Amino acid sequence: MKSPKAICTANDTPDDGREALRPMASLIGKSEKAQRKLAKGTWQHAMLRDNLQALHMATALMTKGAGAGGRIAPGDLREALRAFASMIGKTEKAKAKFPPGTSHHTLQRNRLKALRMAGAVIQAELDKR
Repeated sequence: MKSPKAICTANDTPDDGREALRPMASLIGKSEKAQRKLAKGTWQHAMLRDNLQALHMATALMTKGAGAGGRIAPGDLREALRAFASMIGKTEKAKAKFPPGTSHHTLQRNRLKALRMAGAVIQAELDKR
């Protein structure tokens, strides 16, 4: 299967955009799996729902570009930014727990880079409006 072409921000290279899609897809998969195990109506389920919406939104913008952004309401973009800020904070805390060079540290570093890039894509879309 051909990988989707990633849309990048001004400071990123096309390779950065493609590299961000892999940790994003991994995080989406892990979050969906965890959400299935949680009871609906709990704060954890709601948090994962919001995070997944933000991740899907950013992935759509990163792969489809401006054409995907027109269908997303500004309020949804602002909510996605809030979700990304939360995910970035949690990832930074998790990364600090692992020594550099370990697989866990590398996973968190790559995830953090992807989340920051996704947040920038969401912010750029919001700034257009």
